[in-house]
Parts: sequence; structure tokens; C-alpha cells
Amino acid sequence: MTSQLDSLAALADSPAPAIECKFLFDRELYTPCHIWATDVTHRLSAVYVDNQFYSFFKVVSDPNKLLDIVARLGKRDDKVAITLTKQGYAIWAYEPQARYAPPPRRSNHRIYPVFGPKDCLLLIDPQAYQFCQIQVPDVAKPLAAIAYRNRYYSIFKQDQDASKLLDIVAKLARRGDDTLLTLTDDTYRLGLLEPNGRVM
Repeated sequence: MTSQLDSLAALADSPAPAIECKFLFDRELYTPCHIWATDVTHRLSAVYVDNQFYSFFKVVSDPNKLLDIVARLGKRDDKVAITLTKQGYAIWAYEPQARYAPPPRRSNHRIYPVFGPKDCLLLIDPQAYQFCQIQVPDVAKPLAAIAYRNRYYSIFKQDQDASKLLDIVAKLARRGDDTLLTLTDDTYRLGLLEPNGRVM
């Protein structure tokens, strides 16, 4: 048990690549707009949420392909937003230096803040986390869990079909739950934070 605790502690101190993702599956969770971004001479389509801008990147119809693209995007960016459209899932890339671009001939137009759901952590590095068993109050049996940065997430659901997980994680994040999703093998695992969990 000591060696497992030591390895979990070491894991907590090491850098762990993850993407902070906003699942904006309800229209009222964001404001569509346009922005000026660094080194781009034209206005970009964007969404505005939590005082942050995300520029349009791509629309993908297949949810498994969506997560594959997001994982690859995570090698460059550490934040992303996903919305639902009639064509599928729209991916939006974080633009920390962006400025709001008001509509033409309405230079005084303002954009008002919209507050979205909690971020979901998308884990893209298999070395960044570890599987374990945890004990939580009021549950007699141990729970299968994911250890990430000294926090424990019970495995809420796992599947090879991403579509079965995306709606669930979007609802949990909107409810205010801390979630993570592993993108490191053929099976996606949705974890739910257990703040009082103890590793066994």
C-alpha cells in the first residue's frame, strides 16, 4: 500500500497534460460573436463564455472523431469549447489575446458576460493519471477510480462509444460537478470527483 501511495503522490507533483473543455450543449450557455485575434487580419467567428473567447475551429459529426481531434488539438492548446450544431459538434479554440469585434456600423455594441458550466478535464496523456480503488463515505464497497493530481474521481461510466458519454458529461458539468474524461485508449472513462475519497 505504501508504494501505491508513493506513486500516487509522485504523480500528483508531475506535470500532467490535460485540456480544460467547456461542453456548451445548450444555447443559453454562451454568446456567439466575432473577434479580432493576434496575427489575423479578418474577424473570426467565436463564442464568448466566462469572460473568455473561443474561435471557430471545425465541425465534426462523429463523436469519437471529435474526441480524437480534441486530443490532438490539446498538444497545442490547453482549453477548448464544444457546442452542438445541426451538422454535429463544433470545436472552438481558446483565444486568450482576442478582442471583441462588434458588428459593422455598430462600434458601440457591447457583449454581456454569460457564465457557463464547469470545465471537464480531458486527459490526453496516459502517464498523467492512474487507476486505483477508493473508499468513500456512505458507500460500503470500494469504487474503481482515477487518480489525477492527488484527487480521486470515481469511474461513473465507461464506453467505447463517445456519444454515450458526451451528453452525460455535459449535464454533470452544467450541474456543477467536477468531471474528467480519459482520451488515452479505445475506452473512454468518465470520472466524477470524490472529494472525500481515500485510496485503498
